[in-house]
Amino acid sequence: MKVLNVARKFEEIVLVGSMVLILLLIFSQALFRYFLGSGLVWGEELARFVHVAQIWLGGSLAIKTGGHIRVTFFRDLFSIKVKKVIDLIATTAFFIFMVFIALKGTEFVLQLVNTGQKAPSMGILMAIPYSVIPLGGALMAIRLVQQFISIIKGELLEEEIEGVDK
Repeated sequence: MKVLNVARKFEEIVLVGSMVLILLLIFSQALFRYFLGSGLVWGEELARFVHVAQIWLGGSLAIKTGGHIRVTFFRDLFSIKVKKVIDLIATTAFFIFMVFIALKGTEFVLQLVNTGQKAPSMGILMAIPYSVIPLGGALMAIRLVQQFISIIKGELLEEEIEGVDK
């Protein structure tokens, strides 16, 4: 579990750092346009790439902190044992989807490497910004395994996940 805590701290630092980077990029774009009449050619594209990376990497942290939307009306009608089964089914389905995203994302990134497609403004390989798709899917799958184990141990999701009101 210590490794997962280090991963969580790393995710938090990367997400906060990327938010600061986006803020600086957008602010500098405004300054350049106002004072020089033209912005940085690559600034907006980099801000978009960083924002997309935030979404994919933040999804993993959202699983840990309970940030994903859950509709629990139906689930809450049942006993604790049935709730546990429903949580296991939902977590398993989410895990399967994230593994699918990670695998298909990897295939897509490798296809982009083979084609050599480049970003219009920055000139980097499009495989670089798109690599956050398989990375985010894999990180979310790891967090879902952690969640699955917690559910099996008898910890219902609303009792384990931070930030969920009881």
